[in-house]
Amino acid sequence: MSAKPQIIGIDGVMDWFDRYATSPYFAVYTFLSPSKLDKCFQYTKPDLDEGRTLLENTLVAMQQQDDQTLYVLKIYNGLNKRHSLDTNMEHECALRFRVVDIPNMHNQVSGVEKPNWAMQNAMAKMMETQNLILAKLSADEMEDNEPEEKPMNGINGILNSPEMAGLIVGYLGKILGVNASQPAGMAGIEDAPDPNEAIIILNNLMNKGVTIDHLRKLDEMSNVKLQSLLLML
Repeated sequence: MSAKPQIIGIDGVMDWFDRYATSPYFAVYTFLSPSKLDKCFQYTKPDLDEGRTLLENTLVAMQQQDDQTLYVLKIYNGLNKRHSLDTNMEHECALRFRVVDIPNMHNQVSGVEKPNWAMQNAMAKMMETQNLILAKLSADEMEDNEPEEKPMNGINGILNSPEMAGLIVGYLGKILGVNASQPAGMAGIEDAPDPNEAIIILNNLMNKGVTIDHLRKLDEMSNVKLQSLLLML
């Protein structure tokens, strides 16, 4: 259809009506074809204010229904013999209008696409919702994948066992000549070995491949054989 609205929106239509309605009689039509109209509603009473209220209330109802139809409003001087109005009668003036504009109707001007704000707002809300969902999923996944506390092994596990720690310190005492029960720094004892140093040495030895079995074999040696071994160091 080649016909285009002259005015879009209720305010513009009512302003036009107040300017040009010298008679209370009017009718509103839709296009069946570019040259044929179909009447939607009319006002045929003599009260101009009542007619204006009818027109405005009807336009408000159309707007609430998001009505994007192209209408024609015609104002007449009088009524026909049937006390009605039709398109064949002479009219004072006419207006083509839409209550609600067609979306994207003006999105392109001179080949430049204008932003569709409604679409952009919808996409922004969708992205915000998606980000919230992803954040929740990531948090849940992190909780599910949180590493379980594993039992300590190696030197840390051994040292956390009081029995094993005591046994190892005893081994080192034999090897290094340290009395594990003798506290360091006692009066009258000079250069007493630091037990912490024994632990550090043990850690170094185990890192180099020394195992509990090796220490156990040393412990099983006789004092003479162990002393002979120590003299070789």
